Amino acid sequence: MEKEKNLIHEKEQLLKENPFSAENAGEESSEDLEEAMLTDNADELSDIRVGAIDEALEQVRKALAKIEEGTYGICEKTGEPIDVARLEAYPEATTAVD
Repeated sequence: MEKEKNLIHEKEQLLKENPFSAENAGEESSEDLEEAMLTDNADELSDIRVGAIDEALEQVRKALAKIEEGTYGICEKTGEPIDVARLEAYPEATTAVD
C-alpha cells in the first residue's frame, strides 16, 4: 500500500531528525548518545523541536496502526470516510475536519 510506504518513510525521516527518541535509544550505546550530546547538532535540538518531532512520530505510528487494523481513513469523530484529498495532503489525519 502506497500510503503505508509513505508513512514508514516519514517515520524513518523523523527518527533521523531526533536521534534521542525512545525508538532510537536501543540502537545506540550510552557512549554514542553522550558523544552526540556534545556535538553542535545536539545543541540545535531544542526541547520544542524534539517535542514536535515526537508528536509527529506518534501520529505516524497511529496511522500505521490504523492501516494494520483496517480503520485507516475513517474519521474518529463521525465514523465516515476521510476525503482522499485530505489523506493525500495529511496522511496522519484521523478526522474528516480538524
